[in-house]
Amino acid sequence: MKTQAFFLLTVLLVGMMSCQKDDKSAANAGIHFTKNEKISDVLVSYDEIVGYDSTRYIFQVTPSAFNRLNKEISPSYPDPHFAFGVAVDQQLIYTAKYVPGYYSSSQYDVVTFQLVAPDLIYLRLGYPSSPGLFTGDDLRNDSRLTGQLKKDNKLMEIEN
Repeated sequence: MKTQAFFLLTVLLVGMMSCQKDDKSAANAGIHFTKNEKISDVLVSYDEIVGYDSTRYIFQVTPSAFNRLNKEISPSYPDPHFAFGVAVDQQLIYTAKYVPGYYSSSQYDVVTFQLVAPDLIYLRLGYPSSPGLFTGDDLRNDSRLTGQLKKDNKLMEIEN
């Protein structure tokens, strides 16, 4: 009887010690950028977001996050179909699309982004950028985003 209890206790203890924390759930907490609209595919975690300027619509990220986004756009040549989702606690708020400067088609219903080295992401309405002609929903300052950023002192004026 004692041997069976000891064996059962040992198995339970070993099983509990072999459990690992799910790193994806930590990366998905707070605000994060996802690949396209895939919530589980995190490109930039909340820890990598340095700040956000809500008046100029600029994210500042760590250099490693900036480089990761830059590589996603141009692994060998610019990908005109690349976009990243901006999500809060695994809920997609909006998608920002990369549009190369040579693109000849106007798109007035998308939020676009431009990477500015070394660590800035500018968010704009439509392509070419034309806020007066924008026909989509402007969710760049959604209260869920700005609330989280304000709570964590990440709302700031970004100088460049």
